[in-house]
Amino acid sequence: MAKETILGLIYRAHRRLGRLESTPRDYGTGELLYSSDIHTVVAVARQPGCNLTQLAGSLGVSKPAASKFARKLLRRGYLVKEMQAGNAKEVSFSLGPKGRRAAQGHQRFTRKVFGPLQAVESGLSQSERRVIRG
Repeated sequence: MAKETILGLIYRAHRRLGRLESTPRDYGTGELLYSSDIHTVVAVARQPGCNLTQLAGSLGVSKPAASKFARKLLRRGYLVKEMQAGNAKEVSFSLGPKGRRAAQGHQRFTRKVFGPLQAVESGLSQSERRVIRG
């Protein structure tokens, strides 16, 4: 069997990541979450008390998209919405118990899936890192 080219490896990794992103999974709550769901939960876990603008920025999506994700997770009990003092229009988001459980499950999933790659990456020299970035 011929050695796989770097481009072939990149393509294969891209396809695998696509499958990972499109497959809903249970992160410890007994419910399936899509990547947009769990990434929203993780964004709120990283920045508790964030508002919709901050959440959209963290996710790299529009405010209407972030609002859609948040509504779904609020309805399912993963997020909690709090009104900002002195401003009835401004809300912030934090994790509910299911959201905290899912965020922890996502950490375990990330360590399992990406841990070996991170271990290899940590052993790279500066010149190897420059070559890969280039």
